[in-house]
Amino acid sequence: MNWAEVLYEVKKKLAYFAIFLAAAFAVLWFVADKIILRMKQDLLPKEATLIVTSPMEYVMVKIQISLILCALLTLPILAAIVLGRLNMKFKVTSIIWLFFAAALLAAGFSFTYFFLLPLAIKILTGFATEAGIETFFSLSQFILFAALTTIIFSIVFELPLAVSWLAINGIVSVAALKERRKHVYVGTFIVAAIITADPTPFSQILLAIPLIFLYEVSIISAKIFGKKA
Repeated sequence: MNWAEVLYEVKKKLAYFAIFLAAAFAVLWFVADKIILRMKQDLLPKEATLIVTSPMEYVMVKIQISLILCALLTLPILAAIVLGRLNMKFKVTSIIWLFFAAALLAAGFSFTYFFLLPLAIKILTGFATEAGIETFFSLSQFILFAALTTIIFSIVFELPLAVSWLAINGIVSVAALKERRKHVYVGTFIVAAIITADPTPFSQILLAIPLIFLYEVSIISAKIFGKKA
């Protein structure tokens, strides 16, 4: 196959990919309304109100949601393309890694969306309510806060997988992880205290426990997959 044929095949695949993205965006544009409504029902406290502060804000939020979901839809396609180029040994290994990565990502998303976000927003809104101040959230800022928090904690849930990879390559050891355990525990509770801003330890413990659990799982994974001395 000469360069002209290669370029033609690339252009054809890119054209199909562009058509797919355009069709996906069109569908997701209409789905975005339901996503916004669902997030409002799941995350917004009763004492708070969502507002838009400019004529284009709602439209821009829908565009952003549609683009983010389009980007997520491309990940399985890109993964399939990469896997198709690998030999059988690396393909099986990669599929296993991708499976655990997807499972941890789903766990991180579920924990953040169904537990952490409602708790954090309720506590933060409570400060204004106790001060006798009405709470109005800009739609774009509300969605941005929810999206960034979800993304950050979903990535944090990939910690055991990242540590496993580092252990396999001899970059970290079980001894080093155990040595830093106390520091991690203290740091976790400090971060939990900042995020929850709750004077009682209940919320801090609920948030810190999953993070500490992830660290302990990381130690176990390092012990299993790490290079033997």
